[in-house]
Amino acid sequence: MQKNLGAAVLGFVFFFAAINYANSEDKKVGEVSVLTSPFDYCAVVVNDDNPVQRFAGQAMPEEIVDGIRRAANLGAEAPEDWVARGTYWRCMDGSVYACFVGANLPCDEKADTSREPSSAMISYCKDNQSSGTVPAVVAGRASMYEWRCRSGAPEIIRQISKLDARGFLSNYWYRLNKPASVE
Repeated sequence: MQKNLGAAVLGFVFFFAAINYANSEDKKVGEVSVLTSPFDYCAVVVNDDNPVQRFAGQAMPEEIVDGIRRAANLGAEAPEDWVARGTYWRCMDGSVYACFVGANLPCDEKADTSREPSSAMISYCKDNQSSGTVPAVVAGRASMYEWRCRSGAPEIIRQISKLDARGFLSNYWYRLNKPASVE
């Protein structure tokens, strides 16, 4: 009898915890559907690698374009539409992060952490036996390693980037501050 009572109490606790969790998630979805500031959105959702799917504001908010322009030192002469088209943003730990594609940076994908060479690298090294570097177009722009060919085989030279908490290459992403005019 004691064992059944304990199981019933435990089941009751889990039932109410599940209801409370479901209600908090419904509230979060409701809050998100009306947020038009990317900073407010990220504060609510905390982590979102692709916010354009659920964000209620502009597809590319002006605050993001202005923020990446400053963070990446793009300069006032860079056309706004060009900056907007080349910018990605996401939420990490409740903050807004942005990346500008620029020279083919992998803003739209997580880092490639594999220490195993791809078939493209193997093929490249067969044709370039002692190449001091495997080009990024072959190794992949999202690779966190610099590769070379040694005796016809790909080899890691060194790690060239760190990962952030969400698995992206951290050196391409800038944490943006909420503009004072949006506060």
